Amino acid sequence: MAMIKKTVVFLILALYLAASAMAMDDDDDLDFTELLGTSLPGSTAPAVSMTRPFLFEGELRPSVWYSLKDPHDVHTTNRLDLLMEAHMKNTSFVARLRGDYQDIENKDAFTGDIRELYIQQQGYLKRTYLSFSAGRKILHWGKGDEIRPMDRICPEDMRAFLYYDKNDRKAGLTGLFLESALPGGLRVEAFWSPVFVGSDMPDHGSYFTSQRMQHFSKAGGRIIESDDDWTWDSQSSMGLRIGLPLKRADASLYAWRGKDPMPMLKVSEVIRQIPINNPPYYMNIPPAAMELSWFHSDAVVFGADFEASTGAWVFRTEGAWQTKGHYEMVDFEKDPLLLNDFPEGLAEKQKGEFLIGLDRNDLFFRNLFVNVQYLGVYIHDHEKFMERDAYTQGASFTMKYSAFDSRISTLWRVFAWMNSQDRQHQVEASWRPFSNTLLTAGAFFYSGGGERDMFGQFRDKDFTFLRGSVIF
Repeated sequence: MAMIKKTVVFLILALYLAASAMAMDDDDDLDFTELLGTSLPGSTAPAVSMTRPFLFEGELRPSVWYSLKDPHDVHTTNRLDLLMEAHMKNTSFVARLRGDYQDIENKDAFTGDIRELYIQQQGYLKRTYLSFSAGRKILHWGKGDEIRPMDRICPEDMRAFLYYDKNDRKAGLTGLFLESALPGGLRVEAFWSPVFVGSDMPDHGSYFTSQRMQHFSKAGGRIIESDDDWTWDSQSSMGLRIGLPLKRADASLYAWRGKDPMPMLKVSEVIRQIPINNPPYYMNIPPAAMELSWFHSDAVVFGADFEASTGAWVFRTEGAWQTKGHYEMVDFEKDPLLLNDFPEGLAEKQKGEFLIGLDRNDLFFRNLFVNVQYLGVYIHDHEKFMERDAYTQGASFTMKYSAFDSRISTLWRVFAWMNSQDRQHQVEASWRPFSNTLLTAGAFFYSGGGERDMFGQFRDKDFTFLRGSVIF
């Protein structure tokens, strides 16, 4: 009870005291995400603005969750984002910091992260624009709305699963970055990153521990972190993006090689015998997984995207083909003997992903935004003993509406996998009492699917939330 009171008091104070002190009388119809300069998919605007010599912004987002399923726990996750930019002639310095306090993990924890920290030099060589950056920088690849097959090179904070949007979950790569715009409209972006940082995953026993992992642990299984040796060659990554000069459209080609920030599970220990009291004091049994460990694969991915607009309609498509580093889990729970042929429980296959989407603002009436997307995932050379189907179909639907100069807004977003009827529903209603303050009430619901599916594994994790956002 003390924790609940403390969280509520903190929420109220953070929102109303900060809002009262810094409220601005601005009635413009403004998208709240623009206040902190959040990058959006498909944007071709430069990441750094040179309009002001110095910029400092911050956003405080305290949240309280209430679980709708037993044991109806109350949790809190609070985030502070800070952004600083300094510009002097053609040189820019950018720092983006993040601090979190949350109790959805095994224990209450304060964590901090440097999302971006880089220096950028930009200018022109004759008629060619050049930008060179060094440090830690977030890259935004792809065109889709929250689902972007090529936007996978940066590590993400997955501890709260999909509570935060994709761009909010991402942190930067550490390395060297080159951007260029050539006469005629051809754009080139390249990077080299010698340091690997993986995505932050939920600790075992946290709020988003899947049912499958819980059952595995209760049966005596262990889940450990991987212990791969660091090597310069295997850790470094490099990527290339080429933007094509098309009229009334934006298209890009991609190539990326590096360790996948999103980890996978493999079987790291198998038991094939159990002790008995009589000679030979052991008995052979079908192989059974006793230990699972996280690991990051060496991936090679090629892709392309395309975006065009006709009037108020925007059409987007994106595709990716992974030639190396994608592993499919074999169904060793159904057939334990598969562990004899696949001791890690995995089979390497090539994978393709294809996204097509359509969206429009002011649909039917002003400020109604609708986005619809279709996603197909194809496993090349699929074999019947794999857990996942050879072709998986998914869809997403997003509807946003704002009124009264964007002081009231709503969001309904659905992600669904059609093969298993696996779904996540996200609903939100927001009120903006001041131009720099946003209060949101919402909920996440997980339905359909099973404990092996992306959302079905969290069917017991439905929750509602109250969240505040204060820009300063």
